Formats: sequence, C-alpha cells, structure tokens
Amino acid sequence: MIYNKSGHPVEVKKISVRIWSVRDEIEAAIGRRIKECEAAGIPLFIDDIKRFYNLNMQEPLNQQSNVIPLRPENAQIEEVTPSPVVETAPEANQEEAKTAEAETKAEPQAITPTEAAPESQTFNQAEQILAEQNKQGLDTQKPNPILERPYTRQAPDLEKITYGFALLSDINMETILSFTKDKFLHGQSVVVEFLIPQSFIMTAHVSYCSHYAIRSRIISTTRPDYRIQCRFDFSMPGERDVLRNFLKSIEPTIPQPVKKVKKETEEDSLGL
Repeated sequence: MIYNKSGHPVEVKKISVRIWSVRDEIEAAIGRRIKECEAAGIPLFIDDIKRFYNLNMQEPLNQQSNVIPLRPENAQIEEVTPSPVVETAPEANQEEAKTAEAETKAEPQAITPTEAAPESQTFNQAEQILAEQNKQGLDTQKPNPILERPYTRQAPDLEKITYGFALLSDINMETILSFTKDKFLHGQSVVVEFLIPQSFIMTAHVSYCSHYAIRSRIISTTRPDYRIQCRFDFSMPGERDVLRNFLKSIEPTIPQPVKKVKKETEEDSLGL
C-alpha cells in the first residue's frame, strides 16, 4: 500500500512458503530414526530428537503436551438439549403434567463424548521398541557411533506439507500473514519455511485461520483457500537473527532527494 501519496518507488512482491505442523515433523524424524537404526542393527536412540524439540525426556511421546493437537479436526461435540419446561396446568390437567414431567426425568440424556485425539503409529512403535530394549537391558543412554552427529531437522512427507504464499508487506518480526491451501487449528504449533534462494524455517503458532469466500479474487496457481496468521515463537536458536537479516535484505532502497539548484536571475548575474 502507498500511504499519504508517497513518491517513493514501491514494489509489491510475494514469496512462496511451506507450512507444516511440528507434530508431523517430529513423527517423520522418529520414523526415519527407526528405519535407520533397524538398517544398522543398533538400538533405537531418540534422546537427541527429544532434546532438540524440548520434549520431556521421561514422559512417553503420546503424553507430550507440546506435540499433541489441541483438538482433533473431526471432533464433534453435541450440545445437551435442556429438558422441556412443564408449565403449570389447570387442575383438570395436573395429573397429565405430572406424568409428562416424570417421563422426562426418567429418560436419560444422551451425551456424545468428544473424540479422542488420534494416536500416532510412529510414536507407539517407538515406545514399543524402547520398552523391549529396556526389558533386554540394552543401554540406550549413549548413541551408537553411527548416530554421533548433530541432529538436523527435516520436513515431513509431502502429503503433510501445505503450500502457499505471503506478501512481503505482511511479514514482520512478530507475525506473518499468508495464504494457504489447508486449514490449521488455532494455537497449533507449526513450522513456516520461506522458499527463497537461501531458504530458512521459523517455528510459530497459529493465531488466526479463516476460510476465504468462493468469490474472492485471488489469482494464484496454488489456489489457496485459507488466510492464516502465525506468530513467531523463536524457540530455536538463531531464528531471530535469520528473520531480522531477511527483513533487512528486502527493505526498499530509497534514493536521496536531489537538491534543487537555485536559478540565477539576471540581477544576480549583474551583481545588483
């Protein structure tokens, strides 16, 4: 946008982004580690993954509060309909009113409980392997020399990744407002990847997600359906510096104003 009829050159640009949930990233990391350890014939070791994502080292994966979704997408809560109020009837209909009230109290009110959060097969498999190793007395406190390397995070499978784009004017040091194809839950922990020549990723949580109208005039090959706002968490070291350097690199270059030279008049040239 151009405010106050600014005369500075303005370029409207957009960049592509990829968004996925932190839970899906952790599941993919543990799934790759299980296959890697099975192929190498060594005990399963996931302490470095837990430490990287600030997970509780003692609790099982399915009981970690920061990787379990707040509410499943298909959860449906059925509201309890209040019992009908029986109005005071005349004396001739008092017996019928009492009978109706008794039947209403006798009927149990059906309450549909909220569906439980879906369990992860990857988490369950990892817990079973670790439990079996503990029974056999295998020491998994120290990783095998094959795994003695710093953990590097990777994106999950393609079906767990959402594509979209964001305008440069909608990115600042606190939030990012973008268009995405899929829906995210409010408060869900996500990862935002900026698809630029030197791509980088940021951890954030969803603060707003709304479906766009069918008639919205959004011209894009990805055809995004949702408008999502994410607030950066800066939970990983170095994220703040990377984002600050990126925002500085996209700042427009404003040329210095040219000083106007005073035009000499004939009287000034004659020295009058």
